[in-house]
Amino acid sequence: MEVVALSTATWSLPPPPPPPQPLTSPSPPLSSLLFKSSPLKKQQPYLHISFKKERRYVLTPLRCSLGESPSTASSSSSSSSSASERWLLEPAGDGDSRHIGYRVPLPDAFEVASDTVTVGRLPENADVAIPVATVSRIHARLEKKKGNLFVTDLDSTNGTYIGYEKLKPGAATNVPPGSYITFGDIHLAMFRVSKIGVDAAAAEAGEVPAAVETLEQTS
Repeated sequence: MEVVALSTATWSLPPPPPPPQPLTSPSPPLSSLLFKSSPLKKQQPYLHISFKKERRYVLTPLRCSLGESPSTASSSSSSSSSASERWLLEPAGDGDSRHIGYRVPLPDAFEVASDTVTVGRLPENADVAIPVATVSRIHARLEKKKGNLFVTDLDSTNGTYIGYEKLKPGAATNVPPGSYITFGDIHLAMFRVSKIGVDAAAAEAGEVPAAVETLEQTS
């Protein structure tokens, strides 16, 4: 029997890698990087700014015709507004005059033609005369203001009434259209109040009596 001798081979591993070496140059400090990336700018001087209040003026336009001052235009507009609103007082009593002792006819209808009208018994003392003995010489005052009619009792003997309410002397009281005013005598001096609307063109042309006649015919 033949015996073969086996030779044992020697195996060697590769050498391990060398350990890591430290960096030769250290990293720059963080502060130097910041200053390099964002350099400081030169500081600008502060600007002083002052604010001043502005004055604003509001101009209100005034309408007036050529050659007419604003004051004249305002007065003419007020007069035209009063001319376009007229008040009529028509007799509404029953005409009974037995309490006087003799026959007395009913007074005529009258219009409040101006802004202020006085009512009384005698024409020399009042703008509108009501010839009835129970009416005082200066009985009451009628006034037109801003499209309304007011009546004031002037301390009359028999008083002034709106409907059945007696007015306090010296106090102006509003008189609504359709109401009744009594100047001291419910039979002979009671009047129904009516408001007449007249356009400006008719008022300037002097056609107001035509409007009054139309109202009298329809009443």
